[in-house]
Amino acid sequence: MHWQRVIMFRNFLLLVLLFLTPSIVWAGNDGYAEKLINSQCKSCHRFEGKPKSKFELKAPDLMWGGVKYQKDWLIRRLMGQEENLYPNGYRWDKMRLSLKHMVSTREEATVIADYMEKKLRDPRVKKSFVDMSTFTEMEAELGADIFRQYSCLGCHQIKDDEGKLIGGPISTTLFDAGNRYTLDWWSRFAENPQDFTPHSGEYLADISPRKARHIIGYLMTLGVKDFKFYEPWKSKEFKNTDQDRGAQVYKEYCVQCHGKSGGGDGPGAKGLDPKPAVHADLPLSDYPDDYLYNLVYYGGKSVGKSPNMPDWGMTLSKQNLADVIAYLRSTFKGQ
Repeated sequence: MHWQRVIMFRNFLLLVLLFLTPSIVWAGNDGYAEKLINSQCKSCHRFEGKPKSKFELKAPDLMWGGVKYQKDWLIRRLMGQEENLYPNGYRWDKMRLSLKHMVSTREEATVIADYMEKKLRDPRVKKSFVDMSTFTEMEAELGADIFRQYSCLGCHQIKDDEGKLIGGPISTTLFDAGNRYTLDWWSRFAENPQDFTPHSGEYLADISPRKARHIIGYLMTLGVKDFKFYEPWKSKEFKNTDQDRGAQVYKEYCVQCHGKSGGGDGPGAKGLDPKPAVHADLPLSDYPDDYLYNLVYYGGKSVGKSPNMPDWGMTLSKQNLADVIAYLRSTFKGQ
């Protein structure tokens, strides 16, 4: 009887492994993955070859799918748990309703996703220059502004603050982009989409690396629940400020417009309209940390003030910035 119980227990464990952890069972089965791809995917998608014009394709190329899509999202997509990416179909010129994507089992989806992650990569896609661990909420707002300024809403749909879809249905939806695409892919794709899919539309060829960081980071936040933004004013530099160092920074970078005593009467003020803020009249000691940081780092426009106030984020070190904010707080408390 004892050996019978041992055999029954062993069989039970095998069933648990089979039904609860299919990815373990199927992982690494390249032959099975290729069979699934040949039978279920290749009628629409290409998995090899050189880039072709979008007008010659039925569906997105997937020869770089393993570095383009996040694995968890890809599994859900293959299982039919994600919405169609193209509201009116992949080819905007045909303007047909988006076809329903085939649905795989979890085992099949996991095998395909594992295979794509391992095999379908592109040497042009390197580690991103964007560090999302230091991405701020203000940068996301600036990225959203760029998204609108460059008319991205003409083709791509996102969701507004109330969850309502806005934008055109011509190309892929982006309201869930942060859960769908990899950061490395966005960073390389941003350089020139034509490298991957000719006639896929223009991107942001004329923006600076800093602005590229803003919009790429913004896209990586879309659809991500409770994304944790970096708060630089809580960093160690802001816990070790020195007002004397801050006074020196103020003298070197601020006095020219705001004046020695914060009266808004520096030599540079004569050529500005509107005139610089009069720090001496402002209770800067009461201003929120994030407001002062964004004002100095990203410039006046970022907080709804004059665009004449430049952004000093690329000029000042984080310690310089922390010190000058400490100086502003301690010196200008209003009348």
